[in-house]
Amino acid sequence: MSDRFQSVSVRSYSTGTQGRSITSARTNHFVVDDPDYVGGPNEAITAGEAFFSGITACAVLMLERLAREREYPLKWVDVSLDGTRDTEAVHEVYSVYDQVHMRFELTGVDEGQAQDLVETYKGR
Repeated sequence: MSDRFQSVSVRSYSTGTQGRSITSARTNHFVVDDPDYVGGPNEAITAGEAFFSGITACAVLMLERLAREREYPLKWVDVSLDGTRDTEAVHEVYSVYDQVHMRFELTGVDEGQAQDLVETYKGR
């Protein structure tokens, strides 16, 4: 089989507690809660936080991979993402974030290398 196509599979299921699910990815399992503003327990990570954490983890890992490929002396990457959504806006099909801001901190590379890495990430 070719390495061209790689699949990712996850599964989430009800727990019997309103507003709470269990998510499984391979042999890893974690709880995902609805936030309190929609009546959820808000004790575990929310779906929005899980979604954003996937984006920031992807950014960190891609920047590290790109730096290795380009032989940049990258030592550390820190990516944060903040989003705002209107909890009163009603969208029948999807959630809408009104604002999303990503912040990249890179250590060990010069400004030009950092810009190159971030712009490549943004272009993919």
